Amino acid sequence: MDQHSVAGVDWAAGEWVAVVFQSGSYSECALEDSFEALWEIVPDLDHVLIDVPIGLPENEETLSNREELDSLARMVTGRSSSVFPVPSRKACEGAYNGDSYEKVSETNRDEIGKGLSRQSYHISSGIAEIDSFLQANNSARETVAESHPEVCFRGFLGRQLQHSKQTAAGVGERLEALDGHLDAPETVFRDLCKEFIGKSSDVAVDDVVDALGLR
Repeated sequence: MDQHSVAGVDWAAGEWVAVVFQSGSYSECALEDSFEALWEIVPDLDHVLIDVPIGLPENEETLSNREELDSLARMVTGRSSSVFPVPSRKACEGAYNGDSYEKVSETNRDEIGKGLSRQSYHISSGIAEIDSFLQANNSARETVAESHPEVCFRGFLGRQLQHSKQTAAGVGERLEALDGHLDAPETVFRDLCKEFIGKSSDVAVDDVVDALGLR
């Protein structure tokens, strides 16, 4: 077990889910409408690992760097669909400001020569929120880092994942991966799901699983 304090953070349909671990054990969870609000209530931590891209492409050079990073993540997971192409900074800003999918996709094409999938469009506003927060808060850059739950689960399990996280088998597989890395992962998962009763109807099971895996 590590001796650090860590929060796994996932963006869930416009809300931010945080699961906090202290010395390898579950400590608390939080749910906020903005990352800034989440940052204010989460105690001082060694690391905040977030399932949102950090470092957005703006030109050919930064696009190449981003694609290299994403390619490595796909190689580790063996699941190419689990890593979405990252939109450009201006495309994310447009999505955050309410631009339509068509307009955001056009902006992305103008910026980095590629259209945008609807999956990427739906997470673009969350990406823009983190990007803006980190640009305005230099000190947070020492704590907040991009992570990927599927990469983490692959490392914990020691083999490729076989099932989608949106299936019962996939949830079970990922909880199995946490054995030895988190005290009583099945109990923690159950308690987290109970925590969100009445707090949000939009947090999905896979959002909870992802936040648990960011460790």
